[in-house]
Amino acid sequence: MKKILKNIKRCFSHFQAKLLAAFLLCTLIPLGIIGGISYSVSYGIARDRILSASMSSDEQLNMQINERLEQVENVADSLQYDMYALMQADTPMDSLSSLTDTRNDVSLFKATFRLFYASVFLPQDHLGAGEGLYFFPLTDLEKYALPVESLENPGTSSIWFYQEKVTVPVMISSVQNSRSCAACCRILKDTETQVIEYAYIIFLDVSDFSQYLEESFSDKNISSYIVTDQGQPIAHNSPDQPVDIDQEKLSDLAKEEGTLYQKDQVSYHTVRLQNGWYHITEIPDSYIRNNVYILVKTILITLLCSLPLTILVIIAISRSLTRKIRILSTAMKEFKLDAPGKEIQELISPAKDPDTYDEIDKLGLTFQKMQASLSSNMQSILDLSLTEERLKYQLLQSQINPHFLYNILGSIQTCQSLGKLDIANEMITNLTRFYRMTLRKSGDLITIRDELEIARLYLKIEKLCHNDNLSWEIDLEDGIENFLICKFTLQPFLENSILHGLSQRTPQVHIVITAVYGDDTVIITIADNGAGIGEKQLAEIRHTLDSKIVDYEKHFGIGNVNKRISNPYFGNGHISIDSRLYHGTKITIEFNQMEEENEESNDC
Repeated sequence: MKKILKNIKRCFSHFQAKLLAAFLLCTLIPLGIIGGISYSVSYGIARDRILSASMSSDEQLNMQINERLEQVENVADSLQYDMYALMQADTPMDSLSSLTDTRNDVSLFKATFRLFYASVFLPQDHLGAGEGLYFFPLTDLEKYALPVESLENPGTSSIWFYQEKVTVPVMISSVQNSRSCAACCRILKDTETQVIEYAYIIFLDVSDFSQYLEESFSDKNISSYIVTDQGQPIAHNSPDQPVDIDQEKLSDLAKEEGTLYQKDQVSYHTVRLQNGWYHITEIPDSYIRNNVYILVKTILITLLCSLPLTILVIIAISRSLTRKIRILSTAMKEFKLDAPGKEIQELISPAKDPDTYDEIDKLGLTFQKMQASLSSNMQSILDLSLTEERLKYQLLQSQINPHFLYNILGSIQTCQSLGKLDIANEMITNLTRFYRMTLRKSGDLITIRDELEIARLYLKIEKLCHNDNLSWEIDLEDGIENFLICKFTLQPFLENSILHGLSQRTPQVHIVITAVYGDDTVIITIADNGAGIGEKQLAEIRHTLDSKIVDYEKHFGIGNVNKRISNPYFGNGHISIDSRLYHGTKITIEFNQMEEENEESNDC
């Protein structure tokens, strides 16, 4: 007996044997005791997981549906600009051009965003009201199921409604089949007369929503559908299955929006969509029980089958696995970026075939490669960061040239229209000299001397348009013209001084440009005696300067220059502005003194 006990103790003197014995005792004995409890606990856990998985799928589906609705809203916003231009057209030619642009945009949006159709409704006397493809008279709005209260007070937001049997004209689609659609409508009323000026409707085939529902909930035991805010069903993951919902039931579900609502052995998950409709998912308790039974059975069988396999795996690989992890952990712990990495070649046997490497072997090799490449990659990352900053600068500067050229060409066209061909020719000549000068200076940084020459050419061009109403003077401290400045820094401010400075109360504008030395900086001021800037607009401009934003709709030139000149590589400068209404405006530009070393240093 003593010999048997001695042999048993000898066997269990190894850690692996102790681990195996402890695992068996802690697994097999409690398994028989808590067998009954396991079922109820597993049922609860499995039920929660099934509901959680269903809600997760539901949330992803809601995001997908809302993104689709957002696409339609964005299309409606884009069409708003076209409609504004169309209704503001003064002449038949302008109206015809706006109609063509709107029709092209509608066709483009329809193809790009997979829209079923779009209709634009115009007043009866409008040029495009009888077009019959995309444009129709306002009286045709009566054909659609728009809510009455929306027609009476449409507001500024979209009106969503469900429309059955929407048909596309033959010239747009040869397939003449009616579709049920989700319709997004925008209506504009005259604020005084309350008469509808125009309206447009974007139609989205509800089969898109049905497809989303079928893909997310392929199991027909789960019912997922979309209804309007009035309870009218429009899409279902099983189109043949009827939807049993009334206004009272919808009201109860809406109160529990976003949560699981249990009623009559069915779990409801209700979400209000972006357009005010509801997406409802019904998960019957019977479905949960069937899936939980399968899950519990599967877990028990898997545990019983995997237990002996687990024991064998622990015995076979625990020692080797622990050794590899310990070696790799030590190497990672001692790793330093500025010191050579520890060699971990002992992790992998030299005679081992690379095709037989396991994940830990590969992780060790990857760690070694990471050690070798991190130092060199740090410099590459720094170079990429510098390149990114330079590309951003070049993009901002490239936007100034088209903006400037557009304004000058507009002035030339105006002179030609007024018959002032000599002035137009002289402007073209000066414009040629202007661009010869700017193109000859290929760097992003040029001398203040060259920047002032560009400014003079621009002022000469503008003076041709304004005769004796424009004058200027330039005052520089000695030697300051040799420092470098970002190209096209002064022109946008000069343009604003002329464009916004001239008014009935300030018919003549005089511009004074000065450049003086600061503390290791250059300070350039542009002052005029023009119309000045109101307090509200001045606050907007100062906000643009402080936040360093470039808004393509407002203050583009000022924001562009401010963004470029504030770059640390191009002067680390800043711009301030002072102005009083009808007392002129003063722009102060301060940046670091930068000297020209060679031609390459000026190119980004």
